[in-house]
Amino acid sequence: MLIFDFDGVLIDSVGEIAVTAYNMLKGTIVTRLDQLPQAALDLFLRNRFHVQPIGDAPALMAWCLETDASDPQRLLSEKEYDDIIRYIDEPVTVRTTRFFDTRARFKARDLKAWIALNTPVQPLWGRLIEMRSSDRVMLTNKNREATLALCNHFGLQVNNANIYSGDNGTTKIDNMQQIRQRFKDCNHAFIDDSVKNLSEIDAYFNKDKKAIALIFAEWGYTGPDDARLARDLGFQSLTIEKFIYQLQNKF
Repeated sequence: MLIFDFDGVLIDSVGEIAVTAYNMLKGTIVTRLDQLPQAALDLFLRNRFHVQPIGDAPALMAWCLETDASDPQRLLSEKEYDDIIRYIDEPVTVRTTRFFDTRARFKARDLKAWIALNTPVQPLWGRLIEMRSSDRVMLTNKNREATLALCNHFGLQVNNANIYSGDNGTTKIDNMQQIRQRFKDCNHAFIDDSVKNLSEIDAYFNKDKKAIALIFAEWGYTGPDDARLARDLGFQSLTIEKFIYQLQNKF
């Protein structure tokens, strides 16, 4: 059974995440990318790949807003990013809930503008629609309501029960445990665009024997060395073309 990450792998939502993070920090409800400071937006887009739990996105945006605009191409090292996150007093579960609440206010204010900041990843999205299956499983840090709303809007069938989301601060490891318990008789494979996420799942579930095949999505929110690092860690690293080929012939 193939399990999909959502943001980055199936949907390009980086613009919406940037706007929502900005709104959460500023207490506003802006609805367009051109309402954000351009230098901060450029920095956020460049460093988005560092973010794991979405509650950390506002911390990255705060750093982007405070950083000298003279270097909009600055790339944070893993240590520099971890240092930003480490000194936040507010628990990540609380930040995540506030992020989702901010997103909900954005959607309620201007649904059309919110949708416009999300784009299906093609040609993968179209291929999944052609396969006409509602049995696919999604494991995502996004909240369930937003995931389902985007799938419905862009025409992808998905069973609500098959969305394992980040609501209430639930981690991907917690959700993967639920998936494995529910689908006990299946072989499991998981595709994600975060080497960090794959590494954590690998360390937890594959410690004694390989229980989950892990695939790195090279087309997602990725850093410059992530594909090489994924291969070094023993994960399959695929372009979108190679993944679609496997989807058609293997899964």
